[in-house]
Amino acid sequence: MKKNLLKKSPLAMVCAGIIPALLLSACGEKENISTEATVSKTAANESAAVSLALQPLTAAAEQATFTAEGWLSVHPDLTMQLTDESQTLLNEQQIAAEFISERSDENGPLFVSIDTEENRLVSYRVTGNEITGIQFGETLPYPVEGLCLYQPSDNELNVFVMDEAQMAHQLLLDVSADAMKQQEIRQFPLPPLSEYCVVDDATDQLFVSEENVGVWAYNARAESEVARKPVDLVQPWGSLNENAGPLALANGQLLIAELGTNQLHSYRIEKDNYTLSQSWTMPADMLADSLTASSDGGHIAILDDESGTLFTGEISLPPRAATAERIAQLAPSAETTPVTTNGDAADDPAIWVNSNHPEQSRVLGTNKKQGLYVYDLKGNELQELLVGRVNNVDVRQGFTYQGKATDIAAASQRDRHAIALFTINPANGQVSTAGEVETTLDDVYGMCMYKNNADEFFVFINDEDGRFEQWQITDSDDGWKGKKVREFAVETQPEGCAADDVKQRLFIGEEDVAVWTLGAEPDDATELTELAPVSDILVDDIEGMDVYRQGDQAYLIVSSQGNDSYILYNAEAPYDYIGRFRIGINAAAGIDGASETDGLTVTSANLGDDYPAGMLVVQDGRNMLPDELQNFKYVNWKDIADLMNL
Repeated sequence: MKKNLLKKSPLAMVCAGIIPALLLSACGEKENISTEATVSKTAANESAAVSLALQPLTAAAEQATFTAEGWLSVHPDLTMQLTDESQTLLNEQQIAAEFISERSDENGPLFVSIDTEENRLVSYRVTGNEITGIQFGETLPYPVEGLCLYQPSDNELNVFVMDEAQMAHQLLLDVSADAMKQQEIRQFPLPPLSEYCVVDDATDQLFVSEENVGVWAYNARAESEVARKPVDLVQPWGSLNENAGPLALANGQLLIAELGTNQLHSYRIEKDNYTLSQSWTMPADMLADSLTASSDGGHIAILDDESGTLFTGEISLPPRAATAERIAQLAPSAETTPVTTNGDAADDPAIWVNSNHPEQSRVLGTNKKQGLYVYDLKGNELQELLVGRVNNVDVRQGFTYQGKATDIAAASQRDRHAIALFTINPANGQVSTAGEVETTLDDVYGMCMYKNNADEFFVFINDEDGRFEQWQITDSDDGWKGKKVREFAVETQPEGCAADDVKQRLFIGEEDVAVWTLGAEPDDATELTELAPVSDILVDDIEGMDVYRQGDQAYLIVSSQGNDSYILYNAEAPYDYIGRFRIGINAAAGIDGASETDGLTVTSANLGDDYPAGMLVVQDGRNMLPDELQNFKYVNWKDIADLMNL
């Protein structure tokens, strides 16, 4: 089940900041805006603010940052300069530039600014007392108000560009070639008078200042839902004296300089909670207009808006607060053709393995608004079966249909409260309809298949009210028939389920509660054993799941829809948690990641050179890069095994 997507309304415009903080309490959950300020004060902040000693920089610049070689500074009307600590000029580039944001890659520190003459991004490095490696991006079609870099993984670099129309543009950057490559991933509205931003990679949070109101935190991941919550607001709704201005990050601390006052504050970041830990008072007549900080917070640079002079100083910050495990990202290797229906349509995949020609195996995927699709391992659509609202699909091989060797697929048919059955030609993977088995459920939802050691075939199908039915599928001269052999239930809505045929175990997901397991045989007890509850690791909704088995090793993989991740457990008792990952952008192939995943499937079969250890297929709830209708993403299991040290 999908979470509600962001929808804009007149109330959303109010919540976006058109009306000041006084009316923030009117903003509700429907607008994906939290109005509960999470900032708290520490004992250190109860006392008076500490006086901050500052010294002027001689460079005529609007922004500067401290590097291993000295001070790197930019000016939108002058040049880009590098000076040593004594402020002796080391190098100068004839580039009028504004803003500085920094990250590091395998080649060392990387800086990005705006070339103001051409209104384009410029990237560069500082090596050997020189500004080197200069690359320019394409001209931007909008005036730029601010920018900040974001590094979701070692293999991906993003930049947020804020325009004067109060839109945030998230761009994918590639600086590995001779020229910078850029591609917009998404855009979303910002509050009025938003000018400053900074990103904390460790917690994937974008921080934005809204003048007169406060500072907001957004999820920086491109695949995330656009939502925001306050870090701190102006008094009396928060701790800021008058305003929110320039931002910087250092040592896991968010630095906020107030506009219109001489106050600087630091906030300790703990996931999505923020603690006001220290305040400083700058010289009385100083008004901050830009702010940078070295990664340890030792050196800061502040532009005084009154005099136009850059000042530097040193602050002491405590070590970074402990943060939750940062979820690693894997890149998809391929994606399917998008479905043809708008909205939340693609849902659940299944894999059919071609025993004779593994590279010609097939992926079946449901469009829960109109039917079943069949794709090859490159993601190309091969078949469209318009059989109505089929939600989940699963496959088992080695069956017969009217006595002839045939593989079987089954899907939950919501229009007719039934199990839809399909034959699969074992020679070529051609899929055909093969009738339906009507259940006694009122609103069928999820389902999965099971083949036991006696080569008997079963379907588990559930109802939104929590009921499960187990049906045995048998062959006859008239085709497949179904017989209900067992019933059991969970207390609330389920969907995903998966069977380990070898160990005769069934795993089921109760969306907002837990993953459960029980025996898969018709005469097994119906008592459920909790495998994993909803938690900070397994974030509801619990959605798709499947079992990867290779010999004695078996893993259960589960879609943790609430934070766009995939959880791996041992599929045998005591069902230990192994790890988790996300599916991010494959920039080289131009494939976006996956988010809000409903269904997934996995196989350990060797599917040829591209997938020698099998593959994972997941539904993608937001198909981006470019923005298209939903589809399915393919992931090489070898990449998962390497990441998890399996």
